[in-house]
Amino acid sequence: MLEKGLNALKYKVIILDEVHERSVESDLVLVCIKQFLLKKSDLRVVLMSATADIARYREYFKDLGRGERVELLAIPSSGQDTIYQRKVSYIEQVAELLKMESEETALKCCSGPSPLTADADIKPEMYQLIHNLIIHIHKNERDIEKGILVFLPTYYALEQQWLLLKPFSVSFKVHILHSSIDTEQALKAMKICKSHRKVILATNIAESSVTIPMVGYVIDSCRSLQVFWDNNRKSDSAELVWVSKSQADQRRGRTGRTCDGHVYRLVKRSFYTQLEDYEPPAILRLSLRQQILLLCCAESKAINDPKVLLRKALDTPDPKVVEDALSLLVDLHALQKTPPRSRYEPTFYGRLLASFSLSFDASILILKFGAIGMLREGIVLGIMMDMQPLPILRPFGHESLFMKYIDNFFSGDSKTTGLSGRKEVICMANSCAFHFWQRAFKDKYRLQLLRQLFKLDNTKDREIVLSKIEEEWCSYHNLLRAALNQVAESYDEVLDSLHRYRPQFLATSGGIPSYYNPNEYQHKCHLDCDQYLDDGALDMDYQLLEQGGEIRKCISIPFLGHNESLAHKVAQNLASVVKEMRSQSSADVSGNPDMLVYGNGVSTGEASLCKFFLSGQCNRDSQCSFSHSLQAKRPTCKFFFSLQGCRNGDSCFFSHDSVPSAYSGVLSSLCRPENADADMLSLLRWFPAPHHGCILILDDNDLYFSSHIARHYAPSSIISTTPLRDESTLDQLPTDVRILWGHSNPYNTIVSNTAGSPVPWSEVKCVLWFPKFETGHREGQKSVMQTFFEYLAIRMLGYALYDVKVIVTMNNMRFSYLQVEKLARECCFFLRESFLFDEQNLGELFDEINARKPMLQSKPVSYVFSLHPPADVQSRDFATLLSQNKNKVI
Repeated sequence: MLEKGLNALKYKVIILDEVHERSVESDLVLVCIKQFLLKKSDLRVVLMSATADIARYREYFKDLGRGERVELLAIPSSGQDTIYQRKVSYIEQVAELLKMESEETALKCCSGPSPLTADADIKPEMYQLIHNLIIHIHKNERDIEKGILVFLPTYYALEQQWLLLKPFSVSFKVHILHSSIDTEQALKAMKICKSHRKVILATNIAESSVTIPMVGYVIDSCRSLQVFWDNNRKSDSAELVWVSKSQADQRRGRTGRTCDGHVYRLVKRSFYTQLEDYEPPAILRLSLRQQILLLCCAESKAINDPKVLLRKALDTPDPKVVEDALSLLVDLHALQKTPPRSRYEPTFYGRLLASFSLSFDASILILKFGAIGMLREGIVLGIMMDMQPLPILRPFGHESLFMKYIDNFFSGDSKTTGLSGRKEVICMANSCAFHFWQRAFKDKYRLQLLRQLFKLDNTKDREIVLSKIEEEWCSYHNLLRAALNQVAESYDEVLDSLHRYRPQFLATSGGIPSYYNPNEYQHKCHLDCDQYLDDGALDMDYQLLEQGGEIRKCISIPFLGHNESLAHKVAQNLASVVKEMRSQSSADVSGNPDMLVYGNGVSTGEASLCKFFLSGQCNRDSQCSFSHSLQAKRPTCKFFFSLQGCRNGDSCFFSHDSVPSAYSGVLSSLCRPENADADMLSLLRWFPAPHHGCILILDDNDLYFSSHIARHYAPSSIISTTPLRDESTLDQLPTDVRILWGHSNPYNTIVSNTAGSPVPWSEVKCVLWFPKFETGHREGQKSVMQTFFEYLAIRMLGYALYDVKVIVTMNNMRFSYLQVEKLARECCFFLRESFLFDEQNLGELFDEINARKPMLQSKPVSYVFSLHPPADVQSRDFATLLSQNKNKVI
């Protein structure tokens, strides 16, 4: 709807499920659909939920002004023969069950008589109460297949409960449902267990939209973790709150589905009746920066004015919150006010930010890294900010072991890197882990696929085997394969968007990641039996452990080896970029013009205020290096300028004043659309000097590009291939250009020698290709590009042509659409540079694609690739492969 407006709704009926969840996105979908219903009279909308406030939705859609009927339909249960019963008990009944004193037990669960007076913190006694209740259920329920689902609000709470259950692993099989737990591990909770009692410890991730078979009991702590915008910290924060009755009903609905159920709510019945009916919608709790930017970028004018649209939402956010978000977006140059109606219009920078399917902060971080010349590293870091679970395995209940895994990939000292927050360190370590996976495993995997390219064995079977090998390799290095592949997928989506928009910095942003330097980097696994995990560990290897099998791990640590210094450089830039981002988000603080951030330090012209002097504890008097003047500047709060922010807010002793970054000016100048004129010298400078090598132009159908290039470069240094059999069909032949006739496509030219005179590869220093695409399916065009890079990689590896540059010229929209950079990378080709192709002097490309979105430009662009195989590549393997297939027509 944001991209296509009303054209996106070419349906008769739209169904929105789980409307009670009230995320910002679901509320925006509702208000957008309501606006479009005013224009599309034949559209019907179905809202579905088991616990939504039906009266509010009926009222919301009644004012469409066309006599709209809002009908309520109760959907009956399925046609199953058995109707399962649900019983609900409160803390009074639990106390009686466990033979405990009722009032004392109630106080252990909540500190006051009502949700308004009781805080939602969990006391240690409550974990013991839940544990005792689990033991009681286990002893009195004969059907061992009936599982117990426990709702707790936080990861820490899950850990505390798990520690109590750990000694009882003979009786219980414990599963964890949390966003940081690997999906494959979490799915084990869905299996029915006949040997142990299944206990599932879950946050509200298991609250709806999931049916866990044979859950006979639900223990509900009646707490939840709620995210809100903290104006003191200038970031999203989280706090423990009491659930609403709607949430409690959702949790009750997790049982009684496949068997009779019993729900234990750990509050008094009188306390429960005072809970709010529904949880406050997210649209009233968050800053709305990202959503407002997305609305401003929307195609339809019916929804692209956020101030007007949000006033029509089911719950209207505070106008001040909307104004603050708009002001921040203007300050960041993502939006601009346009006369005469002062509408907010997105800038190029704003549209680029909105094009990423990441959070607002992650998108900004990526572009800031792009502006300082570390685009690829920034993309990975931005993805890590948003992801759950992260690639590095987090063994549940073993936090010290998790930090050991973190250190195996990144162990930077905060004094040298400037990273002050734990989240940044974890992001850095996971970024290093992703690069390690690419270099140590994926590169060799890519070479193996190239070696097997001409073999006729079953491709599907080969992929299954490689998948198992990769899973095993990840296990050796404490990594989650699914998470790594998710990062890779998101990485390519961000790159594709950048190629469509082409900001200024993209032209010079090389695609060779830092982990390829030094080139001699190698990792050799040394496997040993893991000494850290025990029988109670909840880990990706849980099943192997319980079967008594060995778990082998690689002990060649740290895994990055020679690349440690490069990781520190990235970490220093991350620290500086985060400081700048936090400064920009602090709209109520002003920076000191005499302060500048460089790397990881702050320099000022005066000493900072002594915090010990303020508390009367400084005993150094005049010898103190800090100031004892109350007018002196307070030292900068390192936590405020980290991703998690400072929880002390305005009461913090340290300064939250913004600190201008040395990168600010760089960013504003580079996050603009590419505006350079096409210059043929941008291409010609990649050609070898005449008589020092040749350029090879592949598949030049009528020698069109060869003729144009020959006017500006030595013709005798040009070799061209063409599908034409002779020159009879040409009006004019480029003089002195060596022409290989009868080459119908570049693949025969590259791999097979059956089509005529072979290419003198030893002379070739640069390969040019101007692919022509017939109207056809995307997958067919993608296959053409993939085959080109595969065969060229085999040729260059076989002849050790590592210095040869490969230049592909095509439309930038098609380049993005076909994910060409990804296809090249899969064959060990990395993008060095890209620039506009000079059609006026070097020939017209004839490949125009309609750029439908504003500020997208369809341009002919030359992309320069270079081959970077692993250091231990064996060229003779590919030389043999070429020899065996030299007479094979592909």
